[in-house]
Amino acid sequence: MQRDLRGIDLNLLVVLDALAHDPHITKAAQRLHMSQPAVSNALTRLRALFDDDLYVKTRGGMRPTPKALELKQPIREALATIQAQVQPQDRFEPSTAKHTFAIATNEYAESIVFPHFLSYIEKIAPNIRFDFHPEASNTSERIRTNELDLAIDYIKPKSKELICEHILEEELVVLARKNNPYINAHTQDKTAAQDSYKGTQSEKLSGEIYRTAPHVALHPRNDKGSPTEIILGKKRVQRDIKIRVSNLLSLPAIAATTDNLCTVPRRLAQHCATTMPVEIHELPFDTKGIPAYLIYHRDKQNNQAHTWLRTQITQLVGILSAK
Repeated sequence: MQRDLRGIDLNLLVVLDALAHDPHITKAAQRLHMSQPAVSNALTRLRALFDDDLYVKTRGGMRPTPKALELKQPIREALATIQAQVQPQDRFEPSTAKHTFAIATNEYAESIVFPHFLSYIEKIAPNIRFDFHPEASNTSERIRTNELDLAIDYIKPKSKELICEHILEEELVVLARKNNPYINAHTQDKTAAQDSYKGTQSEKLSGEIYRTAPHVALHPRNDKGSPTEIILGKKRVQRDIKIRVSNLLSLPAIAATTDNLCTVPRRLAQHCATTMPVEIHELPFDTKGIPAYLIYHRDKQNNQAHTWLRTQITQLVGILSAK
């Protein structure tokens, strides 16, 4: 093995990693501060080394071969390990650090959960900055290319390059405006369960009301449906969806001013019940909660600043879950 490695220019692996990051000769050259001919020559040598084309030209650009895809993750992990040893990180001190974290999350977490988080961070790390981004179909790719540090999402990505930590479980409930005629016109189960949040009452709807009343719901996301729709779909729940919207926070606002019901996470419902003329109702059937994940690239797993950020978010979630 040692004789084999002595005959290999390990710098070629850096070029292979750059091409895996973005399979364009010109962009890889810019990323590596090399000339385009030098990267092309390195690719030729890599093809000879692995006895494979690795990247082939197509009308849509360079396409990786199965061998290139197979090599992608182990080479990236090996280079990250080497870099961590030869370029040890400076100790991360939150009280003095100047750092910007880019986070992708939904509008609910950004407007309701993260304000508490930011208020706390402001006290212990006053120079830390945050750049919040909306969820999108390319979130996983943007984490992979370091445009984003992490994401908080209800849909688990399939990429093996990303780590997904289960940090939260969201229970679903129904929101309806007070004196909603579809609820008042039917016989209800009047056994009210005391909600733990500021004394709001939570009554269980009948299956008939849930099926026949009009609903406002989210548009499907990435052709997969919203997390709520995925869970309800598994239960084969039939609803009369009258309105579809693109923003999660629009659901309670529309439910508060129309006769439409909406199905949302309990924490969102509890927050809205303190500011809107709405009532919380339990679903007429048992269902699993919506899992929330903290998603980040494996390369960031041992990064001090990144580890600190993940710890702060996890602690916040723990506090919210205990309430």
